[in-house]
Amino acid sequence: MLHSHCVTRSTPRGCRLSIPLLLAGLLCGPCAAIRAEVPAPPPVDACALLTEADVEAVYGSIVGEPNGKELGSGPFWVSMCNYDNAHTDAPMLSVGLLVKAHGAADTAQAYADYLDELRRELGDVAVLVPVDGLAGPAGWDADTGQLTVFAGPYQIILTSAGRFAGDRLSFGKLIAERVSGRLPKP
Repeated sequence: MLHSHCVTRSTPRGCRLSIPLLLAGLLCGPCAAIRAEVPAPPPVDACALLTEADVEAVYGSIVGEPNGKELGSGPFWVSMCNYDNAHTDAPMLSVGLLVKAHGAADTAQAYADYLDELRRELGDVAVLVPVDGLAGPAGWDADTGQLTVFAGPYQIILTSAGRFAGDRLSFGKLIAERVSGRLPKP
């Protein structure tokens, strides 16, 4: 499976951000020309949306400074942020956030298009389990620990990997609520 080969019991540091990068490439691909007609919201800083305090409060583990990155411009931007506890003796934890403008006028349609694109690119392994109770349409992939949420004009992908007590989806939902609450209102 393309987007989960790095998210295993021992996640190398270089793979932690590769998951969002792979998805960023997929998401900025063929649909970009179609979605360019819809005005995109200005870029946001993923590390401002997901703070060190958020990760520590939800996961109960001390993490280091964020590792952030911004790519693109105009309607085709992506912002990423990753936290890990590699500097501690605690069991490994890595939490990442990818935020981008989805570029569609209708959030539900943007989510449906995203699911279709995942299936075309990755096949049946890319089927997400629907998740209710978040800011917009959302899906969960337990194999990769990724929660994808479409909130207004934004798409957020939260990834958690490592060994920690608790349910990754429940923790992802808590983080998604915090992040979506901080997104600028269009």
